[in-house]
Amino acid sequence: MGEVVAAILTTHVPRLMIHDLEARRAYMGRQISTFYEAMERVERERLQALPFDTFVLFDTHWFTTVEYVLNAHERLAGVYTSEELPQMLHDHPYDYPGDPDLAHAIELAARRNGVRAVASSHRNLPIHYPTLNVMYYFNPGARRRVLSIGVCQTASVENDLAFGAALGEAIRLSDRRVVLIASGGLSHRFWEYDRILERASASPDDIYSEENRAYDAKIIEWLKAGHHDEVLANANDFRRRCSPEGRFSHYLMMAGAMGGAGWNWRGEQFGSYEAALGTGQAIIYFARPS
Repeated sequence: MGEVVAAILTTHVPRLMIHDLEARRAYMGRQISTFYEAMERVERERLQALPFDTFVLFDTHWFTTVEYVLNAHERLAGVYTSEELPQMLHDHPYDYPGDPDLAHAIELAARRNGVRAVASSHRNLPIHYPTLNVMYYFNPGARRRVLSIGVCQTASVENDLAFGAALGEAIRLSDRRVVLIASGGLSHRFWEYDRILERASASPDDIYSEENRAYDAKIIEWLKAGHHDEVLANANDFRRRCSPEGRFSHYLMMAGAMGGAGWNWRGEQFGSYEAALGTGQAIIYFARPS
């Protein structure tokens, strides 16, 4: 019988792939990100010794429209250059084992529950950097399988929770031990073109608005306290007020898989709450209670 052994809400910001210290200073100026060390600590202190088979990752840059789509390739391999920020993220080789068996099991469970889903193994199905940046840190040596899943841009909060519930059912019926990853930020509004580079630091002062910063803080405190019921009760309002990344679907699908409003695992924050060009970013790790 399968199980989810941990869950993570994590940033995937492109600056994670700036490896030179001077280049980091040149880009972020007065406050450099804490996420470099934080991502390494999550892998070293939480994931490295954890017995599990597969990362199931919800990717907030992979938008679908009429159904939930899962990557069912045997291997996720290639060389990646970002269409968004090619100067920062380019020529990045990757090669991870996929998990087509679990992808197809989730597809079937979703359909049984009246949720449209497709496990796709079509050639050249693209991989996006919310998957690759996070796997660079959390899956060194490509030891674990990777199942990347898109965000359905027409889905409601209820749709996302229903798909997540089907995904959780499929995991339990499998033989997989899984770590769920919601790869995306919190509030998600960028500074305008004429101001964006001067607001590139990691300081929370560079969040786009005080309302976004305050709402992010409230969400983080609920997550750390294990009050997922409060987060879900306010998800539609958060979407409306703060345009969270991926419409907050990365978290919603993960929460659905964990039991929705009944999920009560407390979150452990790694690194600081940070700005990224106006958006709100954090890393929160959820371990199964002892």
